Amino acid sequence: MPARVSIVIPSWNGKALLGACLASLMSQSWRDFEVIVVDDGSTDGTGEFVRQAYPEVRVVRLPYNSGFCIATNAGIRASEGSLVFLLNNDMTLAPDCLERLVVSLATTGAGMTGPLILWRDDPESIYSAGDRLRPSGRPENIGYRMPLASFALPRQVFGVSAGAMLARRELFDEIGLLDERFGSYFEDCDLCFRARLAGYAIALAPEARAYHVGSASLQGNRWKRARQCCRNHALLVVKNMPARLLLRHFPSIARERLHQAACVVSSARCEFGLLRAVGMLGKTMGSMARALPYALRERRRIQRARRVTAADIESLLTREPSA
Repeated sequence: MPARVSIVIPSWNGKALLGACLASLMSQSWRDFEVIVVDDGSTDGTGEFVRQAYPEVRVVRLPYNSGFCIATNAGIRASEGSLVFLLNNDMTLAPDCLERLVVSLATTGAGMTGPLILWRDDPESIYSAGDRLRPSGRPENIGYRMPLASFALPRQVFGVSAGAMLARRELFDEIGLLDERFGSYFEDCDLCFRARLAGYAIALAPEARAYHVGSASLQGNRWKRARQCCRNHALLVVKNMPARLLLRHFPSIARERLHQAACVVSSARCEFGLLRAVGMLGKTMGSMARALPYALRERRRIQRARRVTAADIESLLTREPSA
Protein backbone atom coordinates (compact mmCIF):
# COMPACT_ATOMS: atom_id res chain seq x y z
CA MET A 1 0.00 0.00 0.00
CA PRO A 2 1.36 3.48 -0.83
CA ALA A 3 2.08 5.72 2.11
CA ARG A 4 -0.76 8.02 3.11
CA VAL A 5 0.35 11.64 3.44
CA SER A 6 -1.15 14.06 5.94
CA ILE A 7 -0.78 17.67 4.79
CA VAL A 8 -0.84 20.14 7.69
CA ILE A 9 -1.39 23.84 6.92
CA PRO A 10 -1.39 26.30 9.83
CA SER A 11 -3.20 29.52 8.94
CA TRP A 12 -3.88 32.74 10.79
CA ASN A 13 -6.06 35.20 8.86
CA GLY A 14 -4.78 33.62 5.66
CA LYS A 15 -8.00 33.25 3.69
CA ALA A 16 -6.60 35.32 0.82
CA LEU A 17 -3.68 32.89 0.48
CA LEU A 18 -5.36 29.57 1.13
CA GLY A 19 -7.34 29.40 -2.10
CA ALA A 20 -4.25 29.12 -4.31
CA CYS A 21 -2.51 26.79 -1.84
CA LEU A 22 -5.42 24.36 -1.63
CA ALA A 23 -6.07 24.50 -5.38
CA SER A 24 -2.49 23.39 -6.02
CA LEU A 25 -2.98 20.45 -3.65
CA MET A 26 -6.12 19.33 -5.47
CA SER A 27 -4.08 19.18 -8.69
CA GLN A 28 -1.37 16.86 -7.31
CA SER A 29 -0.47 13.68 -9.18
CA TRP A 30 -0.10 11.92 -5.80
CA ARG A 31 -3.66 11.42 -4.59
CA ASP A 32 -3.33 9.45 -1.36
CA PHE A 33 -3.43 12.32 1.11
CA GLU A 34 -5.55 14.15 3.62
CA VAL A 35 -5.46 17.91 4.18
CA ILE A 36 -5.77 19.52 7.60
CA VAL A 37 -6.03 23.30 7.88
CA VAL A 38 -5.38 24.56 11.40
CA ASP A 39 -7.38 27.77 11.78
CA ASP A 40 -5.22 29.55 14.36
CA GLY A 41 -7.85 31.86 15.83
CA SER A 42 -8.51 33.65 12.53
CA THR A 43 -11.00 36.51 12.33
CA ASP A 44 -11.23 36.67 8.52
CA GLY A 45 -13.57 33.73 8.00
CA THR A 46 -10.79 31.26 7.16
CA GLY A 47 -12.62 28.24 8.60
CA GLU A 48 -15.89 29.06 6.86
CA PHE A 49 -14.13 29.59 3.54
CA VAL A 50 -12.39 26.22 3.71
CA ARG A 51 -15.54 24.35 4.74
CA GLN A 52 -17.54 25.85 1.87
CA ALA A 53 -14.92 25.78 -0.91
CA TYR A 54 -13.11 22.58 0.09
CA PRO A 55 -15.46 20.39 2.15
CA GLU A 56 -13.03 17.46 1.86
CA VAL A 57 -10.46 19.41 3.91
CA ARG A 58 -10.50 18.98 7.67
CA VAL A 59 -10.45 22.17 9.74
CA VAL A 60 -8.94 22.18 13.22
CA ARG A 61 -10.07 25.37 14.94
CA LEU A 62 -7.98 26.91 17.73
CA PRO A 63 -9.84 29.38 19.98
CA TYR A 64 -7.20 32.13 19.72
CA ASN A 65 -4.02 32.88 17.83
CA SER A 66 -1.43 30.54 19.37
CA GLY A 67 1.47 30.93 16.95
CA PHE A 68 3.04 28.83 14.24
CA CYS A 69 4.50 26.03 16.37
CA ILE A 70 1.41 25.37 18.47
CA ALA A 71 -0.87 25.47 15.42
CA THR A 72 1.37 23.15 13.41
CA ASN A 73 1.68 20.69 16.28
CA ALA A 74 -2.11 20.64 16.67
CA GLY A 75 -2.37 19.64 13.03
CA ILE A 76 0.27 16.92 13.36
CA ARG A 77 -1.54 15.45 16.36
CA ALA A 78 -4.81 15.43 14.43
CA SER A 79 -3.23 13.74 11.40
CA GLU A 80 -3.26 10.04 10.54
CA GLY A 81 -0.75 9.54 7.71
CA SER A 82 2.52 7.66 7.94
CA LEU A 83 4.09 10.70 6.26
CA VAL A 84 3.41 14.28 7.39
CA PHE A 85 3.81 17.22 5.04
CA LEU A 86 4.09 20.62 6.74
CA LEU A 87 3.03 23.40 4.38
CA ASN A 88 2.71 27.17 4.77
CA ASN A 89 -0.47 28.78 3.52
CA ASP A 90 1.54 31.05 1.19
CA MET A 91 2.97 28.10 -0.75
CA THR A 92 1.74 26.54 -3.97
CA LEU A 93 3.07 23.28 -5.38
CA ALA A 94 3.91 22.08 -8.87
CA PRO A 95 1.50 19.24 -9.82
CA ASP A 96 4.13 16.53 -9.28
CA CYS A 97 5.71 18.05 -6.16
CA LEU A 98 4.16 15.77 -3.56
CA GLU A 99 4.83 12.65 -5.63
CA ARG A 100 8.47 13.59 -6.07
CA LEU A 101 8.84 14.22 -2.34
CA VAL A 102 7.37 10.82 -1.47
CA VAL A 103 9.74 9.20 -3.97
CA SER A 104 12.65 11.15 -2.45
CA LEU A 105 12.00 9.70 1.00
CA ALA A 106 11.64 6.20 -0.43
CA THR A 107 14.84 6.32 -2.49
CA THR A 108 17.10 8.16 -0.06
CA GLY A 109 15.90 6.57 3.18
CA ALA A 110 15.98 10.05 4.74
CA GLY A 111 13.83 11.03 7.71
CA MET A 112 12.67 14.22 6.03
CA THR A 113 12.89 15.95 2.70
CA GLY A 114 11.88 19.24 1.14
CA PRO A 115 11.38 20.71 -2.33
CA LEU A 116 13.30 23.43 -4.10
CA ILE A 117 11.36 26.57 -3.16
CA LEU A 118 11.13 29.34 -5.74
CA TRP A 119 9.52 32.79 -5.59
CA ARG A 120 5.99 32.68 -6.95
CA ASP A 121 6.33 36.09 -8.62
CA ASP A 122 9.79 35.22 -9.97
CA PRO A 123 9.95 31.46 -10.49
CA GLU A 124 13.45 31.64 -11.97
CA SER A 125 14.77 32.94 -8.63
CA ILE A 126 15.44 30.75 -5.58
CA TYR A 127 13.85 31.27 -2.19
CA SER A 128 15.42 28.20 -0.58
CA ALA A 129 17.39 25.22 -1.88
CA GLY A 130 17.40 23.70 1.59
CA ASP A 131 18.83 25.17 4.78
CA ARG A 132 22.42 25.42 5.97
CA LEU A 133 23.76 26.04 9.46
CA ARG A 134 26.84 28.11 10.16
CA PRO A 135 29.25 27.18 12.98
CA SER A 136 27.90 30.31 14.69
CA GLY A 137 24.52 28.60 14.92
CA ARG A 138 23.02 30.92 12.29
CA PRO A 139 20.50 29.17 9.99
CA GLU A 140 20.28 30.40 6.40
CA ASN A 141 18.33 29.64 3.25
CA ILE A 142 20.62 28.21 0.60
CA GLY A 143 20.57 30.11 -2.69
CA TYR A 144 18.35 32.94 -1.45
CA ARG A 145 17.54 35.30 -4.35
CA MET A 146 20.02 33.54 -6.64
CA PRO A 147 19.02 32.90 -10.29
CA LEU A 148 18.06 29.26 -10.70
CA ALA A 149 19.72 28.89 -14.11
CA SER A 150 23.22 29.67 -12.81
CA PHE A 151 23.04 28.22 -9.28
CA ALA A 152 24.62 24.85 -8.51
CA LEU A 153 22.04 23.08 -6.35
CA PRO A 154 23.61 21.52 -3.23
CA ARG A 155 24.15 17.81 -2.87
CA GLN A 156 24.03 18.05 0.93
CA VAL A 157 21.84 20.23 3.15
CA PHE A 158 21.68 20.54 6.92
CA GLY A 159 17.91 20.82 6.92
CA VAL A 160 14.79 21.91 5.07
CA SER A 161 12.16 24.55 5.74
CA ALA A 162 9.02 23.75 7.73
CA GLY A 163 7.24 25.84 5.12
CA ALA A 164 7.35 22.75 2.87
CA MET A 165 8.71 19.69 4.69
CA LEU A 166 7.79 16.03 4.29
CA ALA A 167 8.74 13.87 7.29
CA ARG A 168 8.21 10.34 8.47
CA ARG A 169 5.84 10.06 11.41
CA GLU A 170 8.33 7.94 13.31
CA LEU A 171 10.72 10.88 13.27
CA PHE A 172 8.20 12.96 15.21
CA ASP A 173 7.47 10.00 17.48
CA GLU A 174 11.16 9.77 18.37
CA ILE A 175 12.38 13.38 18.60
CA GLY A 176 9.13 15.22 19.30
CA LEU A 177 7.22 17.92 17.44
CA LEU A 178 8.14 21.55 16.87
CA ASP A 179 9.38 23.19 20.05
CA GLU A 180 6.55 25.51 21.05
CA ARG A 181 8.91 27.70 23.08
CA PHE A 182 10.26 29.03 19.77
CA GLY A 183 6.94 30.51 18.66
CA SER A 184 8.21 31.27 15.17
CA TYR A 185 11.62 31.55 13.44
CA PHE A 186 14.37 28.93 13.70
CA GLU A 187 11.86 26.35 14.95
CA ASP A 188 12.41 24.30 11.79
CA CYS A 189 16.19 24.43 12.18
CA ASP A 190 15.74 23.24 15.76
CA LEU A 191 13.65 20.31 14.50
CA CYS A 192 16.23 19.48 11.82
CA PHE A 193 19.09 19.75 14.33
CA ARG A 194 17.33 17.33 16.67
CA ALA A 195 16.71 14.98 13.76
CA ARG A 196 20.38 15.13 12.78
CA LEU A 197 21.49 14.44 16.35
CA ALA A 198 19.16 11.43 16.41
CA GLY A 199 20.87 10.07 13.29
CA TYR A 200 18.25 10.91 10.65
CA ALA A 201 19.34 11.95 7.17
CA ILE A 202 17.70 14.97 5.53
CA ALA A 203 17.47 15.32 1.77
CA LEU A 204 16.67 18.08 -0.69
CA ALA A 205 14.48 16.95 -3.60
CA PRO A 206 15.40 19.62 -6.19
CA GLU A 207 13.13 18.12 -8.85
CA ALA A 208 10.15 18.85 -6.56
CA ARG A 209 9.11 22.48 -6.84
CA ALA A 210 7.18 24.77 -4.50
CA TYR A 211 6.44 28.48 -4.93
CA HIS A 212 6.51 30.96 -2.06
CA VAL A 213 4.95 34.40 -1.66
CA GLY A 214 7.47 35.37 1.03
CA SER A 215 6.93 36.98 4.46
CA ALA A 216 3.18 36.99 3.91
CA SER A 217 2.49 36.93 7.66
CA LEU A 218 5.24 39.34 8.70
CA GLN A 219 3.10 42.41 7.96
CA GLY A 220 5.98 44.84 8.35
CA ASN A 221 6.87 43.94 11.96
CA ARG A 222 10.59 43.65 11.32
CA TRP A 223 11.55 44.33 14.91
CA LYS A 224 9.35 41.46 16.12
CA ARG A 225 11.15 39.14 13.74
CA ALA A 226 14.52 40.43 14.97
CA ARG A 227 13.46 39.92 18.60
CA GLN A 228 12.32 36.34 17.98
CA CYS A 229 15.44 35.48 15.99
CA CYS A 230 17.71 36.88 18.71
CA ARG A 231 16.00 34.86 21.42
CA ASN A 232 15.58 31.70 19.37
CA HIS A 233 19.17 31.65 18.14
CA ALA A 234 20.24 31.29 21.75
CA LEU A 235 17.73 28.46 22.35
CA LEU A 236 18.84 26.70 19.18
CA VAL A 237 22.52 26.73 20.14
CA VAL A 238 22.07 25.92 23.83
CA LYS A 239 19.77 22.97 23.14
CA ASN A 240 21.53 21.35 20.25
CA MET A 241 25.17 22.29 19.68
CA PRO A 242 27.49 19.54 21.02
CA ALA A 243 29.84 20.77 23.76
CA ARG A 244 32.94 20.20 21.64
CA LEU A 245 31.53 22.47 18.92
CA LEU A 246 30.39 25.08 21.43
CA LEU A 247 33.98 25.42 22.58
CA ARG A 248 35.52 25.30 19.11
CA HIS A 249 33.16 27.85 17.61
CA PHE A 250 32.58 30.07 20.63
CA PRO A 251 34.05 33.21 18.96
CA SER A 252 31.69 32.81 15.98
CA ILE A 253 28.74 32.14 18.26
CA ALA A 254 29.56 35.23 20.36
CA ARG A 255 29.79 37.40 17.24
CA GLU A 256 26.44 36.11 16.07
CA ARG A 257 24.91 36.93 19.46
CA LEU A 258 26.15 40.51 19.11
CA HIS A 259 24.82 40.66 15.56
CA GLN A 260 21.39 39.42 16.66
CA ALA A 261 21.27 41.99 19.47
CA ALA A 262 22.26 44.78 17.07
CA CYS A 263 19.46 43.72 14.71
CA VAL A 264 16.91 44.06 17.52
CA VAL A 265 18.08 47.59 18.33
CA SER A 266 18.37 48.67 14.71
CA SER A 267 14.95 47.39 13.62
CA ALA A 268 13.17 48.70 16.73
CA ARG A 269 14.92 52.06 16.51
CA CYS A 270 13.49 52.68 13.04
CA GLU A 271 9.98 52.28 14.40
CA PHE A 272 10.12 53.46 18.00
CA GLY A 273 13.30 55.49 18.53
CA LEU A 274 16.57 54.67 20.27
CA LEU A 275 15.46 54.73 23.92
CA ARG A 276 12.56 52.35 23.41
CA ALA A 277 14.74 50.17 21.18
CA VAL A 278 17.27 49.72 23.99
CA GLY A 279 14.42 48.83 26.33
CA MET A 280 13.14 46.25 23.87
CA LEU A 281 16.59 44.70 23.71
CA GLY A 282 16.52 44.41 27.50
CA LYS A 283 13.14 42.67 27.34
CA THR A 284 14.47 40.31 24.67
CA MET A 285 17.45 39.39 26.84
CA GLY A 286 15.12 38.89 29.79
CA SER A 287 12.91 36.56 27.77
CA MET A 288 15.98 34.61 26.71
CA ALA A 289 17.22 34.34 30.29
CA ARG A 290 13.84 33.03 31.46
CA ALA A 291 13.93 30.35 28.76
CA LEU A 292 17.48 29.26 29.60
CA PRO A 293 16.63 26.71 32.36
CA TYR A 294 14.22 24.99 29.95
CA ALA A 295 16.85 25.00 27.19
CA LEU A 296 19.43 23.46 29.51
CA ARG A 297 17.02 20.70 30.58
CA GLU A 298 16.29 19.97 26.92
CA ARG A 299 20.00 19.99 26.17
CA ARG A 300 20.67 17.25 28.71
CA ARG A 301 17.90 15.11 27.24
CA ILE A 302 18.89 15.68 23.61
CA GLN A 303 22.63 15.21 24.07
CA ARG A 304 22.22 12.04 26.12
CA ALA A 305 20.07 10.52 23.37
CA ARG A 306 22.15 11.60 20.35
CA ARG A 307 23.42 8.90 18.05
CA VAL A 308 26.05 10.84 16.12
CA THR A 309 29.39 12.36 17.05
CA ALA A 310 30.34 16.02 17.20
CA ALA A 311 32.49 15.35 14.13
CA ASP A 312 29.42 14.13 12.25
CA ILE A 313 27.65 17.41 13.00
CA GLU A 314 30.78 19.43 12.20
CA SER A 315 30.82 17.89 8.73
CA LEU A 316 27.33 19.24 8.09
CA LEU A 317 28.08 22.84 9.06
CA THR A 318 28.79 25.44 6.39
CA ARG A 319 31.97 27.45 6.94
CA GLU A 320 31.58 31.08 7.91
CA PRO A 321 32.02 33.59 5.05
CA SER A 322 35.37 35.37 4.97
CA ALA A 323 35.47 38.67 6.82
